Amino acid sequence: MKFNPLAALPAALAILLLGPATPVLASGEGLAVLMERMQTYTHKAQLSVEARNAPLADFYLHELEETAEHIVEHVESYDDYPVGALTREMLLPAIEALEDALEEGDWAETGHRFSALLQSCNDCHVATGHGLIRIVPAAGNPFAQDFAPRAD
Repeated sequence: MKFNPLAALPAALAILLLGPATPVLASGEGLAVLMERMQTYTHKAQLSVEARNAPLADFYLHELEETAEHIVEHVESYDDYPVGALTREMLLPAIEALEDALEEGDWAETGHRFSALLQSCNDCHVATGHGLIRIVPAAGNPFAQDFAPRAD
């Protein structure tokens, strides 16, 4: 079967005329890509907390916070919802509260604040008409990575 470049023309024209499905930032990343990145950092932070590896959890929370700040700075709105402002008002305080509990070494409070962080994600999804997206604690470790603290 030969490639027909004209067959792709209707889809290409639709993208040019209608724009991409999600906002695309100057970096070329859409909001969905940034959300996926945040979900990965959140899952890795969860696995780090479960392993009681504070330095690693702190690392992933820092990456999560940087991605959230990127959204605050570069995604003013999505589907007419103020995603940047909601991220600043809902997610960033939850990250900071989790960082504080982690810094205090209070693992029980860290667990509660991690749950609150996930709830902030879900509350934002509801506030933006995307309540069908529900974030829950992840089961298992799909990563080729050990989250336990180093023994050395």
